[in-house]
Amino acid sequence: MKNLLFFVLLICSVSFSFGQDIDGQKIIEIPESYEDRKGEPFTVKKDSLYVFRTPDIFLVNRKSFLAIKDVYLSTLEQDKMTQSLIEKYSETLSRNIELERQLNINFKTSDSLDLEVYKRMQTTLSNTERALDFTLNSLEKASNSLEIVEKNAKRQRRKSAFEKILFAIGGVGIGVLVGVSL
Repeated sequence: MKNLLFFVLLICSVSFSFGQDIDGQKIIEIPESYEDRKGEPFTVKKDSLYVFRTPDIFLVNRKSFLAIKDVYLSTLEQDKMTQSLIEKYSETLSRNIELERQLNINFKTSDSLDLEVYKRMQTTLSNTERALDFTLNSLEKASNSLEIVEKNAKRQRRKSAFEKILFAIGGVGIGVLVGVSL
């Protein structure tokens, strides 16, 4: 019994001495909601008591935390840069789509103008063909007329030469008759 009394007294004194240490220090409780918290983590102080209500806690030293923070911040900056690039690409893409639409309209307009010019050229070509046919026919008729005129001129020259020869023969014959008769 003496041992039991001594043991109880020892336990009380030990718990009283530890209890005073605990009473002198502040106990910091980390709630269960800390698990879903965003932002910088709590900074743990030396010689402080903490009660964690969360299922898991990850302890990271200062250097590791700063490295992770730098990577996180650079990732955010890259995300902003990527988002900016995507926005600019989207703007460029929509501008190019609008330009392509306008180009298609211009091509259709140009095609209709080309078709109109083609039709007019066909009409002009057809009229030119008819004019050339008419000119060729006129030239052929003129050529035929020239041939007829040339044949008539040759015939007329021959006839005129024959008549001159006949007059000359007639003149010589009359001269001979007059010369003999005289």
